[in-house]
Amino acid sequence: MRKLIYIVTIICLSIPGLLLAQQTEMDNRQQFALAESEYQVGHIDSAIDMLNQHINTYSGTLKVSAYRLLALCSLAQDDLTNANKYVDLLLKEDPYYSISINDSERFAELIRNKKEGKTTLVTASQQAETLEEAPVPVTLITEEMIQAIGARTLKDVLITYVPGISAIEGEEANISMRGVYSYSQENILILLNGHRLNSHCTNSVAPDFRISVENIKQIEVLRGAASSLYGNVALTAVVNIITKQGGDVNGLSALYGMGDNQTYKGSLLFGKRTMNTDILLWTSIYSSRGYRHSISQDSEDFYGIIPKDGYIYVDGYNHKPAYDLGLRYQWNKFTVSFSHQYSKRVYAYNNIYILSTYDYDRYQAINGVKPGRGNASTFGSLQYTTSLKNTQIEASLSIDYENGNAYNILGDTLHEAFSNLGNMFYPEGEYIQDSINATQGVFQLQNWKNLTIGGEFKMLQKYQMGRSHGNIVLGTQYEHFNAFDNNLTVGDLFNRIILTTTNERNYTFLNGQENSFSIFAQIKHYFSPLLIFNGGLRYDFKQRYNHTKMNVISPRLSFIYLPKDYWNLKLSYARSFVDAPFFYRVSTLVYPGSDSLEPQYMDNVQLSSTVKIKPLHLTYDFNLYFNHVSDIIYLAQSAYENSGKLNMIGWENSLTYRIPHFTAWGNITYQHALDVDNYSATGNKIHAIPDFMFNVVAEKELYPLIKNLWVNAKLSAHSKQSSPISNSFVFKNYEPYINPEYRIPGYCLVDLGLRYSWNFMNFNLRCYNIFNTKYRLGGDRVPVLQAGRSMLATISFNIN
Repeated sequence: MRKLIYIVTIICLSIPGLLLAQQTEMDNRQQFALAESEYQVGHIDSAIDMLNQHINTYSGTLKVSAYRLLALCSLAQDDLTNANKYVDLLLKEDPYYSISINDSERFAELIRNKKEGKTTLVTASQQAETLEEAPVPVTLITEEMIQAIGARTLKDVLITYVPGISAIEGEEANISMRGVYSYSQENILILLNGHRLNSHCTNSVAPDFRISVENIKQIEVLRGAASSLYGNVALTAVVNIITKQGGDVNGLSALYGMGDNQTYKGSLLFGKRTMNTDILLWTSIYSSRGYRHSISQDSEDFYGIIPKDGYIYVDGYNHKPAYDLGLRYQWNKFTVSFSHQYSKRVYAYNNIYILSTYDYDRYQAINGVKPGRGNASTFGSLQYTTSLKNTQIEASLSIDYENGNAYNILGDTLHEAFSNLGNMFYPEGEYIQDSINATQGVFQLQNWKNLTIGGEFKMLQKYQMGRSHGNIVLGTQYEHFNAFDNNLTVGDLFNRIILTTTNERNYTFLNGQENSFSIFAQIKHYFSPLLIFNGGLRYDFKQRYNHTKMNVISPRLSFIYLPKDYWNLKLSYARSFVDAPFFYRVSTLVYPGSDSLEPQYMDNVQLSSTVKIKPLHLTYDFNLYFNHVSDIIYLAQSAYENSGKLNMIGWENSLTYRIPHFTAWGNITYQHALDVDNYSATGNKIHAIPDFMFNVVAEKELYPLIKNLWVNAKLSAHSKQSSPISNSFVFKNYEPYINPEYRIPGYCLVDLGLRYSWNFMNFNLRCYNIFNTKYRLGGDRVPVLQAGRSMLATISFNIN
């Protein structure tokens, strides 16, 4: 009763304040509308006076609109000085402001001039800054670059444009950064507008069709250790996806596409901006049978005890399509975000027990899914941002829900020696450990659910010290993780469920709760316009489910030298970590780990520079790095262990060439392992990782012959890779198969595409792997044959 009285009292006391805030907001909207009316009838001075009287009470999109209107008023009076001042303030308030059809050409030109060569980032230091001032190497990927390669997934984008990232095989769509990888993508932190997408249970997120690429404005990729700001999982890189704003869409955009292999895709975008609100709604869907390879028993790609012909699906997302639903709504100082994503990738081979092809089409759907690793995740967040004279404050609350599935196939046919499933899955089940035997169409489905609730508070304070100045960022973060449900299903005959066990009766997985707390600080100090110091420190604490504790300190030191506006030099050191996933620590069979697993760490030194050769229209970036990765969580013969070490050096190069109607992007990466211990390597060759990678993308508009018709091409080349086959569950024709000398030959892939815009319609035609090159990717138990030539055509409509 006392708690109820307390809550009612708080609500009653809050109501007058809320009503006053609402009334103030209504007054502000009316005042802005009056100023806009004065501008439209030519009363410029009156509009300027009204706006300047109330500008300090505006916030959010209303403040952006006010600065825009002040800039327009100044242009109407040919006052370029004030017009530039208000455009600067606008871009400071909204670094991602996009020109719309409602903006005058003079105003649009001001925006373009301000942005040219001064691209704004927010990821590198958790504050708006230019690319030149970012403390670490950053790859910026724009909407134009995504369109130029006909990107289907985030993975397509990252392996094309980010030096050091390469595609590898795994249980899900998987990538490696500088030779560090796992069976799923769990070493690169992927964010959506700053919100973590990586699972709090497995640390993984698949960069596949669960993440729509149609709603992306730009992608900011921090290359190297980044835990000093982002904490857990930011081991080798941070990828922050910045979505479009409602004002960028300004209406409805719809896309439909179809292609080979029973591929279908679609997306819808709706966006709108008013004087104090901005809303973006998106949805995308993708389904594909996958590229089917027939595998004969005499083929190099056949594996299994019993010799028989079969097939594999590569990049199959079928039966239940992948999708991405989302909302971003900004009202004054508040931003509400929501996202619901799902994908399930078909396993090429069965992924546990004796490796073999399997008859995917014969296995029934269980709980709506067929064989593969699937994940449905939902998040919602509420963010509040405000600015005082020299202080910016940001606070947020979030909730994440995950429903994960691993529908594993043991085999279409199991040898009798491997048929005792009771002893395998229920070794502690006194009555069932010897009572479940299966030899035909044997499968297992593991399901887990978890909920994470968190909050973050961050403050940026500017300061002045004589002729030097800078800012300090202070922040804290808290998360409560609860794995509250799991179950294990075992079946045979392709569609018969033998037994399902849940929670405490599931001997292969445990539920549990964990609490995480962190504090972080960063200082960015301008010694002079030529020299900047950027340093950060973060402390992360975790109370694990078994009452053990994790304590990690992550520092970063960086010096940025800016002698000229066309080149810079950066030197940085950082330390990062990724904690052992909860999933590994509580699993005992399929993903065997130990509750004593510790985080793995990376110490990272980088020397980078950017040079702009304006007469040649070139921008060149290079980065030299040294990585020391320790306590790598490595899958030994029977379980995951903190036993690995990797010392790596690399040289990353990027080049951009841009002239009217033609643009080209290219990157070259060389990487070399100096010292490797208890990791996937032979000598100094990291398994499944090329020493040399090369990508080039070029796009040409056929102007003036055909305006808005673009021809584009992509070339990717990779050197040969070591990929020995030594797993104890790999057989060929009744015999264990070991090939320690197996090498994946180098390969070169070419894509070609056309895109054409006409009025409100856009057409795209893309051919991937146009020469039908036969190549394989390693990273799993055996190298997997990849997709051959395929086509995809899309048509989209934009209604403003």
